[in-house]
Amino acid sequence: MMKKVVNGFSPKLFIVPLLILALILSACGKTEKTQSDTKAAGGTSKDSKTSISMAFPSYNASYLPAFVAEKHELFEKHNLNVSFTKVQGGVIALRGLQTNEFQIISSLPESVINGIASGANIKMIGTFDDQSMYSIYATSDIQKPEDLKGQVVATNRTGNGTDIQLRWWLKNNGLEPDKDVRIVEAGENSTRLQSLVTGQAKLTILSQPTDLKAEAAGMHQLGLMREDLKTYNHNMLIANGEFMKNNPEAVKGFMAAIAEATEYAKKPENKDEMIQIIMEKLEMNQEDAQKSFDFVQPALADKGKINIEGLKWAIDTTKEAGMLTGDVTVKQLYDDSFIAD
Repeated sequence: MMKKVVNGFSPKLFIVPLLILALILSACGKTEKTQSDTKAAGGTSKDSKTSISMAFPSYNASYLPAFVAEKHELFEKHNLNVSFTKVQGGVIALRGLQTNEFQIISSLPESVINGIASGANIKMIGTFDDQSMYSIYATSDIQKPEDLKGQVVATNRTGNGTDIQLRWWLKNNGLEPDKDVRIVEAGENSTRLQSLVTGQAKLTILSQPTDLKAEAAGMHQLGLMREDLKTYNHNMLIANGEFMKNNPEAVKGFMAAIAEATEYAKKPENKDEMIQIIMEKLEMNQEDAQKSFDFVQPALADKGKINIEGLKWAIDTTKEAGMLTGDVTVKQLYDDSFIAD
């Protein structure tokens, strides 16, 4: 049988290109749907994990819940890919948070209070610990606070959280900062300790694990901040506001992982494992790692929940120090909706 040809053109030859075109359009439709799904998921596809870059201003045992969550893949359990970066101090961490270089950071509350009061789009979502992690160390000739009269005291930087706590401790122990004692800026933990070793200062405020180095250098603990300051949040968790808005489930998942890791870290039967993690992460020997764990463990905040009275103290004290010119409320600072149920 002869095939019908119209003006020298076969209809079958016309159908083939149409089928190819239909397949191409179908593939394009699937691509557009995938892109739509990606956008709806806040920049990640349904099957991929949300990435969070987190900054620490230092490495110490207070971050144990983060280390536990990493080891036991608790972040992955909540569909997250979390990476840690150590930066030189809270100011750099806070700057990176505001530019979204980091989505979550850890920091003292005072600098965050100032940032939010100044309009920074960031917010507290929790804390690693709900007690102060600072200790007061002095040279051997300073046996009581009164011995400091007329002496030099080393702080970090005037007006930051470390300085505010140190000045509060001095006042609480009957000494007027900049009157009874001269306060000099000495920088981070290591250089503050060095100022004691070299005799440039008689007293300073230190966090762990530098406190262990102070003891090894012959200094002695004159005070433990948490014994005087009953309400405080030290290594707080702060998130970028835009990231929170676009990825609320990711932030909630992050806090759920921290809550589970904290509960695990506080169980007595897991103590040996916790000491081993500290040894590996902080490159400590076993004796120092155990001392750090014993110091940190009681202060780990259940579920990462912030101590509200401690946050109010930080607001009031920052204002008294003249570092906070306007008013800021707990609600402006803290979003507790991400705390695990």
